[in-house]
Amino acid sequence: MVAACDLKLEKIQCELLEEQPGGRVAIRTVARKEYDALEDQKKGRLQAIMKLWCEGRSLTPKMFNGNEGRTPRHNMLLQAFKTFKVRFYGFCCEIGGKRTFIIVDSDPAKKQDKADPAILKRAKRRIDDLIDDCRG
Repeated sequence: MVAACDLKLEKIQCELLEEQPGGRVAIRTVARKEYDALEDQKKGRLQAIMKLWCEGRSLTPKMFNGNEGRTPRHNMLLQAFKTFKVRFYGFCCEIGGKRTFIIVDSDPAKKQDKADPAILKRAKRRIDDLIDDCRG
């Protein structure tokens, strides 16, 4: 786990979605619209998966992909929460001494099992840009 920065979530345009003693999940404002637009069933399932992640529980490949590739500039691992053909992409870092998953992008209408390469590329760029912003 890499420390992206020790800033408050609001300073990096993030909102908290889930928090447990073992971790938390935050979402960048650029991805929040897609999350809010999810159907209740999908949002509820995603919230349950995020809670399990925060608790440090083991997630199945249908719930979480721990390797969607690495970012080009900072070599950060892109990961994804998954449910009902919806993916929310982000990375794990430490913020304020707590394991934090930051969602930076989504694919809310994924029509195939394979991830969209354009969305993966955009998510990786957003992670690298966020880390650059944090490091000043």
